[in-house]
Amino acid sequence: MNPESEGTTKISLKKDEILFLAEENEKDLFVIEQGEVMVFVQKGSQIIPVAYLGAGEYIGELTFFDEGKRSASIICTKDTDFIKISVDELHTHCPAWMKTIGMQLTRKIREGDELIRSKGIRKKNVEGIKPLSMEEQSHCFKLVDHKKRNMSS
Repeated sequence: MNPESEGTTKISLKKDEILFLAEENEKDLFVIEQGEVMVFVQKGSQIIPVAYLGAGEYIGELTFFDEGKRSASIICTKDTDFIKISVDELHTHCPAWMKTIGMQLTRKIREGDELIRSKGIRKKNVEGIKPLSMEEQSHCFKLVDHKKRNMSS
């Protein structure tokens, strides 16, 4: 993908910078050019890693299509370069049928996520993502608090 393409912007963040937080209203799609991020949710006083994503992977595709709020937070675990694709590009360049399919897929994924969140899921003989240590959780909380303070000022 060419970072100079119309409707895209190149963004570079340093390790420990937050791309966005859960519940934010920002709607754009991000492609990781290089680097790595941790996708996480906050449940009470716990930071729960959901995934680690790297080069070539997308972030924010659900919100891009359904314009809902962000369902997870993203923090850079390494210096990371992104290509930001404006949600306006979806409205400008995608045919209506493609937007409809995107919205329907997004709805199904969000419903599945909510079912897992409310009922839980039991995995047998599957190794999940390693939980964060107390120090790592404390560090993430500090970064999230700093981001929230900056957003409100």
